[in-house]
Amino acid sequence: MRAVLGIQEGKHDAPPPATPPPNSTLWIILLVAALFFAIIVPRLRRRRNAPPDRPGTFGEPGAHARDELEPLLAEIQDVSREHIAKLDTKIRLLNHLLMECDQKKKELETLLGRAVNAGMSKLEPPSPPRPANPLHDQVYALVDSGKNVFDICAATGLEKGEVELILGLRKIER
Repeated sequence: MRAVLGIQEGKHDAPPPATPPPNSTLWIILLVAALFFAIIVPRLRRRRNAPPDRPGTFGEPGAHARDELEPLLAEIQDVSREHIAKLDTKIRLLNHLLMECDQKKKELETLLGRAVNAGMSKLEPPSPPRPANPLHDQVYALVDSGKNVFDICAATGLEKGEVELILGLRKIER
């Protein structure tokens, strides 16, 4: 029956398996390498040569620095103008207050002058002197004899501040 159909035994009609020629794999490798060099390598070069884009850097020297600094400078100038205007206003207010104080001072001096003149016409007797304090007299005598504050403290048993206060009162009484 096989003979009728024209089929021979042991022989197959299927073509032998196709093996790629050795040159075709070489061409594929060369094509991939060419694409790599044409596309990837230029991108890598651009990244390597590009300046780092980090905060605080201005990129190319002089190119972007001016663009970044000009708005900051304008903002600083605006803020400084506002502060100067506020200070000018406060200075004018203080000058006005000083003029008012000078006027009040003159008014008080005239009123005090009138009061002193009115008081002189009555000729009141001076107030009696305060009774002398023996401790004060002792401090005054020690100072007059040339003792310093620490010697006076040791002699009287007073603290340094108390001795200085008594000596300050002596200056006021004179």
